[in-house]
Amino acid sequence: MSETQTEEYIVATSVKNPKRVEKRRAEIIDAAVKIFSEKGYHATTTKEIAEAAGMNVGTMFQYVKTKQDILYLVCCHIHSLIEKALYAATSENSNPLEAIKKDMTALFEIVDQVSDYVVLMYQETASLDKEARRSFLQREQRLRNHLEKQIQRGIDSGVFKVSQESVFLIADDILVQSQMWAFRRWSLTNKFTIEKYIATRSELLETLLT
Repeated sequence: MSETQTEEYIVATSVKNPKRVEKRRAEIIDAAVKIFSEKGYHATTTKEIAEAAGMNVGTMFQYVKTKQDILYLVCCHIHSLIEKALYAATSENSNPLEAIKKDMTALFEIVDQVSDYVVLMYQETASLDKEARRSFLQREQRLRNHLEKQIQRGIDSGVFKVSQESVFLIADDILVQSQMWAFRRWSLTNKFTIEKYIATRSELLETLLT
């Protein structure tokens, strides 16, 4: 499996101080996440975001150039929370089965914690232009690559009894199952707590892999 090279979409700024840009963008992201979640991307105005971030529109557009830039930053911020939780879950030396279970647990738990934001992120990705959307989707590929490596490690060590052709699909299924908790929680929570959902998915995954 080859690594996907990320061609990062660049959000332009006229401010030269990187620390100031980081601070102000964090304020913009925090404000936009809340308003987008309440009103949706298209119904939200840049004036509303700027006011919620404690600045005027002119100041805000020193740190971003378009409303789409704000959406892209929001999506990347939410996705970064997921990446951070997933990558922190296991070490290279852990048992392959335990590693993939811990990865799945971390993934499902963070999605549960920010489920409203996850729904927002995936619903509004379509509003990004082609270049920004491609850059964002490459972030999704990084998650799948990580899971694929964990599964491949289990195959190479003889722990997992699945075909090489199945690696992509199993990794992708784990991602979809985490997203399903966010999008279908209105139905799933009638039968599952997040703990029970994770335990049931873990049992199914172990049966599939071994």
